[in-house]
Amino acid sequence: MKYLIVVAILGALVFSAGCTTTPGEQAYSNPHPVLEKGAVADNTLKQLVFPKDIAGIPFRSIEIYEANHPGYGVGYLYEDEDTKLDISVFDGGYDEIADGIFSEGVHHFYEETKQNIVAMESKGYYTIKQIVTDDWIQVGSQPFLYFSFTYHNGHEEKSSYLMMTGYDGNFLKVRLTTDNELDTQVFDAFMADFASLISSTMTS
Repeated sequence: MKYLIVVAILGALVFSAGCTTTPGEQAYSNPHPVLEKGAVADNTLKQLVFPKDIAGIPFRSIEIYEANHPGYGVGYLYEDEDTKLDISVFDGGYDEIADGIFSEGVHHFYEETKQNIVAMESKGYYTIKQIVTDDWIQVGSQPFLYFSFTYHNGHEEKSSYLMMTGYDGNFLKVRLTTDNELDTQVFDAFMADFASLISSTMTS
């Protein structure tokens, strides 16, 4: 896996989507983001160091997928009784990965993850209640494809987020899932801590 590079300062813009299709059908949409002026990925070289916790969610484990499955990279799991956070860094076997959200690879893995979300529903793991967002957000100077939805697992309602971008020859994918009633509190805390994490990295 290629050297890990991170951009500075993360902030979130949340979009709402009103659609006539079912939540599962919406998850197969393929957004074509149009960036506003100045929305260009920051190519500053920075090194990301994962902390012992993010937003109070403790680090649980690291999975080195790359060793047995080249291209799968590394996965970092943070988890408590209410929230699960997965951060994956990988190159997917691509020789070159452009920064930002316009590369074929970023869209490929973004759409693949959304299809996996729907596949889990079809297998009975949960019922998707609403597609909240299927768009993009600006993360400092770095754009991310951004998908969020709510689902019911038979016991409680959950809110789940997917963020995906490319930078310095790697893909960065974030999956955050939490209890629906804690949604705003957990999401805001995560954004604040993650912003601090990536903005405090050392430039090369």
